[in-house]
Amino acid sequence: MLVESVLYQILIAPTVKICKDIVEKIRDMAENELYGEDKIKEELVKLQMMLDMDEITEEQYDKAEGILMKRLEESAKRKDGEE
Repeated sequence: MLVESVLYQILIAPTVKICKDIVEKIRDMAENELYGEDKIKEELVKLQMMLDMDEITEEQYDKAEGILMKRLEESAKRKDGEE
């Protein structure tokens, strides 16, 4: 039992921690991509430019803007929850 315990502490525990840290980092990056306020505002600016250059219709703009505004609201809620 002692040998198994030592092997676990030496080999398994650090590996599990590293995997956990990697998963948490990926989760944080994904959340930032989806709910990062700066990212959403950047997408809103790009959307406005596409409308101005007639690359999308007003209807497409309105639909996409609605989605982005909901994400921005969710971002604010998440931010308030962290503080």
